Amino acid sequence: MNPKPFWILRHHGSSPIRSIHHAHSLLAIGDDGGIVSLVNLVTFRPRFKWIAHTDSILTVLIVASDQVVTHARDNTLKLWHLPPTPPSLGLAESSVEPELIREIGVNALNFARCSHHAGHIAVPHTLDAAYIDILDLHTGKRESEAIGRPDVKPTSRLAIVMSLHLMKDDVVVAGYEDGWVKKWRDGELMWSARCHSESVMSVAVCEKESFGVSVGADDRIARFDLESGTVDWTRTRTPGKASVAISPDGKTVAVGGWDGSLKVYSTSTLTELGSLSYHRDTVECLAFALANRGDQAEQDDSDDDADSGNGSTGTQLVLAAGGKDGKVSLWKYH
Repeated sequence: MNPKPFWILRHHGSSPIRSIHHAHSLLAIGDDGGIVSLVNLVTFRPRFKWIAHTDSILTVLIVASDQVVTHARDNTLKLWHLPPTPPSLGLAESSVEPELIREIGVNALNFARCSHHAGHIAVPHTLDAAYIDILDLHTGKRESEAIGRPDVKPTSRLAIVMSLHLMKDDVVVAGYEDGWVKKWRDGELMWSARCHSESVMSVAVCEKESFGVSVGADDRIARFDLESGTVDWTRTRTPGKASVAISPDGKTVAVGGWDGSLKVYSTSTLTELGSLSYHRDTVECLAFALANRGDQAEQDDSDDDADSGNGSTGTQLVLAAGGKDGKVSLWKYH
């Protein structure tokens, strides 16, 4: 029997889901219409939902229990403060929208998501998306500018950044449209590796085990060592991968495809372990989350579908998949 998602979040309608992120018991979701919702993973319903941008969301990140970062195609990056929840409101949706704390102008002409670590944000450079800037989120100032820009002006256009992962000490791992993955520290290139024959679409990093995984427009899944840049890769049956997420224990990786496929692979051997079938169009984004099932008074409403017979309690590792179909599927992950 094929596994089924235990819950489907539908409250974004038909607007494609562009970014999801989990932290502090909330699942943040951003869609193509600039709308952001924060879903409570006890009730599986939105705690907050608001129009954050005038164009498609690229990134939504919960950076603190009361702060959210949004980044969109309207060339802005915004920091929001979440209002406190009145005790009388309980777990229902708040009618109060988050407060905008800071707005920073960024270059969003390509589709690269920003990446956050310890109050810093990595984004494509303001004028040329082939380079990388690192911003201080709380001041809006650029701590590092144009990482990757050569000393001598290139004679041809350089490949633009497609995916970013910021780590401690302002180390950045970036995937580029020419298939290369590069590691930068303090603006210096530490290593570069040709992981794909076509554009890199998404990069995930497991700092604990010192490796990363990239997927792209080709048929490859690549695993790279964070220290040496050594690459192993395997070919899949179909080209076109949009998203990748490494499980918290670092042993498996989930990959979302342009064809709606959602597959799980071993990170050590890159062999396929299983397939999760629900979406019929691109799986745009993936995130792992811990959901507390608890005691739920209701299992269905007009926005959400639940898998009947799921009355378990306790904490469950969940894989959340955001689709071009506007739905977020939630899967029990073992």
